[in-house]
Amino acid sequence: IRDYDIILGDHPCCSYGPPITIDWDYHQYEPLDINVYEFNNGLSRKSIRELCMNYYQRIRILSEAGFTDVDVKVVMREINRAKVNRTITRKVLAHYPLLKIETAVESACRKFKRLFKEDHWKGEAPNA
Repeated sequence: IRDYDIILGDHPCCSYGPPITIDWDYHQYEPLDINVYEFNNGLSRKSIRELCMNYYQRIRILSEAGFTDVDVKVVMREINRAKVNRTITRKVLAHYPLLKIETAVESACRKFKRLFKEDHWKGEAPNA
């Protein structure tokens, strides 16, 4: 059995407030027989709704873990920046067909300009 510390997360999909996550470090305990565990905890399963935490629960857990309001604000600023970047990416990808057309037009323009440059034909050998 392992017990992981709870830390301030960085995942931008948390709808409101700071995300929490588990740390890489853990505390190892003596192994427990699965049948004993299921006998003692089998009927106390939580529903999905009970597993979700609201903003205030997460703030309380983080403050009990030793995180300050400043720590939370710094992470929230980074998360909001990531959310904005994801929104921009989604909007760009929504117009992806237009992006392909724009790239093709820009490429054609570059090739057309190269064709009419004065030194473009200097590299070719004259026909004899």
